[in-house]
Amino acid sequence: MADIEVGEETESANHWAYQVRVFDAGRTHDFAVTLSFQDYDLWSRGRVAPSKVIDACFRYLLANESADEIMAKFDCSVIRRYFPEVDAELPGML
Repeated sequence: MADIEVGEETESANHWAYQVRVFDAGRTHDFAVTLSFQDYDLWSRGRVAPSKVIDACFRYLLANESADEIMAKFDCSVIRRYFPEVDAELPGML
């Protein structure tokens, strides 16, 4: 199983930004990720810190694809483009 390291949070007008590092099969993968306030509310209803939602997003992605297949830079909203069921499944992972 991969290890996920969510870096420091940077907040802007409508989203949070993170640097995320995934350690998987002896390799390190780095990602630049944003999470909109809207997706945060949809997935967590404010129950957990935004960084926990980022962690859940990566656990969700890694359960469905390899770290090599994940885009190096993306907003979490793009996940539903590839996995439409994410809105129903991700809240249960928090």
